[in-house]
Amino acid sequence: MKTLFDLPRGRRGSRLTALAAAMAIVSASAGLFAPAASAQPVALNGLFALDGGVCSGGSVTGSFFRMILPAGSTSGPFLSNSDSGCSDKTVTPLAAGTDGGLTSGTYQAQPAQAFDGSGNAVSGRVTRPVKFYGVGFATATNPTDPQTGSAAALPQLRADGTSLTGDLSSFGVTWNKQVFNQGAPKPGGGLPGKTSAVRGTIDRTTGAFVIEWTSQIVGGPFNNFTGLWHLAGTYRGSGLGGAPAAAAPASAPVPGAPATTSAPAAPAPGQPAPAAGGATAAAAPAAAAAAPAAVSGDPALAAKTIEVSDSSSPRWLLPLLVVVTAIATALLTNADRLFRRRSAR
Repeated sequence: MKTLFDLPRGRRGSRLTALAAAMAIVSASAGLFAPAASAQPVALNGLFALDGGVCSGGSVTGSFFRMILPAGSTSGPFLSNSDSGCSDKTVTPLAAGTDGGLTSGTYQAQPAQAFDGSGNAVSGRVTRPVKFYGVGFATATNPTDPQTGSAAALPQLRADGTSLTGDLSSFGVTWNKQVFNQGAPKPGGGLPGKTSAVRGTIDRTTGAFVIEWTSQIVGGPFNNFTGLWHLAGTYRGSGLGGAPAAAAPASAPVPGAPATTSAPAAPAPGQPAPAAGGATAAAAPAAAAAAPAAVSGDPALAAKTIEVSDSSSPRWLLPLLVVVTAIATALLTNADRLFRRRSAR
C-alpha cells in the first residue's frame, strides 16, 4: 500500500497542499466557534435589596421560603405554615428587613439577645420577622455560626456574566429560642444532604436579580428538613457598572401576610394546634408527619426554579464541526481525484 511519501514529488506536494488546506478549514472552524474563556467571577459588594413576597392568583412573586419534608425534593412535598398569608400555605412570603435586604461582603449578625420572652426572633436586618407556627422567625448572617460554633465565611455573592454564585454559609435562622444554619455551603464548605449551592441570575444593567438555594437542617427538631430560599429584588452595590446605586426603598408590608403580633392562625385539619413558647418546637415536625399539610410543588409558582445558563460549549458546536470536517474531507478527496486525472494525462 502506497503512502503519501511514496508518490512522485509533484503529486506529493499537491496532496500535501490539499491536506493542509483541509486542516486549516477545520482549525479555523474550531477556533471560530469555540466558547470564549470566561473571566473570573466578580465579587459583588453591596445591598441585594429584596422585593417582598406577594401571593396572588395561586402564584407568588418576590422573595419567599418553603420547607421541604425529609423525604421530599425541590418539587415537594413541603411543610405547610398555618400562618402563611398565601392560599398555598407551604409558601411563606418574606419582606426586607431594616437593612433593606441581604448585604454581600458584610455580616448582618443577630443581636446578642436574639429572642423575646415568647421565643420570637427579634433579628430583623436581612428579613423582617415572620410567623411560622405561631412563633416569629428571622434571618441573619453571622461570623460565628450560632448552631455549630464554627467560623463562617463572609457572605459573598459573585457575578459571572449574568449568572450569580456565592458563599452564604453564614446565613442562619432564629426561631422559638433555637438556631438553625440555613446557609449554602455549610460552615466549612460542605453540602450535606439536599443542601445545594447558591445560584441565580442578574441583569447587569438594571441590577434585577434572583437567587435560590436549599439548605438541609442538621440536628434539632427539624433535623433533615430542608429550607428552600428564593430571594428576588435589585442589587444596589458595586461591581456591575450599570447597576443602580440608589438607596434601597423602605420595605413595604407583604400583601396578605399576617402581622408578627397577630395570633396564630387556626391549624389545618389533621394538624395539632401549635402551643406557645418551647412547646411549639415539636408542633411543626408533628404536622409534617400528619401528611395532610404536605402538598406537592405548584406549577403556577412563579420562578420557583432558577435556570442558570450553561457555560460549557454550545450543543450545536460538535455537529457543526462534524459537518465542517466532512466538507474538508470531500474537498481533499476531490482534489486527489483532480490530481490523478492531471497525472494520467
